[in-house]
Amino acid sequence: MAIKKKNTRAKRITIDDKYMGPEPLWSPGESSKLSESDGKMAWTKAAHWYNYFYKTKDYVPFVIQYAEEVCKFDKDKIKALKQIEDWRLIANCKAVCRLHFRGWEHTKEQHEYVADHLKEMVNYGKTIVTEKKEAKKNAPPVISPAERTRRKVMETVYELWDTTVVEGWMVQEFDTSIDVFAAFKEAGLKSNAIAPFKRVIDDEYEVINDAINKTCDQAVEAYSHISLANKKKMIKQMDTIYSDLDKLKLSYKAERGPRIKKRKATDVQVKDLKYKVEDMEYKLTSINPIGIPGSFNLFVFNTKNRTLYEYVTTATAGFEVGGTTIKNFDSKLSRCTKLRKPEVILPLILTKTQRQIEKVWKEQITTKINTPNGRVNGDCILLRIL
Repeated sequence: MAIKKKNTRAKRITIDDKYMGPEPLWSPGESSKLSESDGKMAWTKAAHWYNYFYKTKDYVPFVIQYAEEVCKFDKDKIKALKQIEDWRLIANCKAVCRLHFRGWEHTKEQHEYVADHLKEMVNYGKTIVTEKKEAKKNAPPVISPAERTRRKVMETVYELWDTTVVEGWMVQEFDTSIDVFAAFKEAGLKSNAIAPFKRVIDDEYEVINDAINKTCDQAVEAYSHISLANKKKMIKQMDTIYSDLDKLKLSYKAERGPRIKKRKATDVQVKDLKYKVEDMEYKLTSINPIGIPGSFNLFVFNTKNRTLYEYVTTATAGFEVGGTTIKNFDSKLSRCTKLRKPEVILPLILTKTQRQIEKVWKEQITTKINTPNGRVNGDCILLRIL
């Protein structure tokens, strides 16, 4: 039978143990029996042991415990002590507090010295508590994200609307327009800014609409100085803005894109694909191309020649992308055509279902249908994948 070797590693004495000895500990009455010289030596050696092994923060719990159990400080005083910097709190009392809980019996004078120090610290800590309360009281109110967005809208897009359109009404100018789509992009606003701005326009729209339809006497009186034709022009100006806001929603939706789990192969496929990220003329934003590989229906719009492409694939793995070319599409099912009125057709492509889009191809697109070649270039907006 094999003889088990004893584990002597656990019994080895470290260098610290050899020169510093074990952590100090005294049984009740033990320290008081030492002579004055032996007591001073033992206390100094013990204090040195903790100075060697302890960091400043290690003393803090014992100083707080001493204040609670020996000095009998209440909760408010303890709270004040906890506000103080560690180094300031433990100064002149750390050794007494720590050795007290290791069994050393200190003299009355030593306890009084520590108590006086801790009382001073309480007063100092209370000034910190008061300062913090005053700072909190005088601190500016926290601005919510929604309010921050609203303020930014008012300072940017709303100011443009007010100084261009509304002030134009004051001088009988009703043909001025603003590009809200571009204004949102330039201001760096996101989708959550659309609703606050729309609410402002809605209020004005309803009043003017009531004045035109004579459904509100106050609205009729307020706009009595403006002719019916001009009031209709005002409504038309706002309808243009509403149209831009709808396009912005689609643009921000395209930027977010679907939550697609990225695969290395997909990233590699689209890394060289050239496309147009955003077009300000048609107010369009490309979707993330990473969603193209593996999908089965893709819409692309060439902004230069106004050509709409619909790629369809029946391949089990969906589309593949090689360089700047869409692969695996079915040439019989895929199609392309030059649009006469992109501003009418494109919103339908972006918002309708597959069945409704098929109806658009049949009923609203009258130009010649051709077969696409799969090429995508820097003029192409990646509209949508299905």
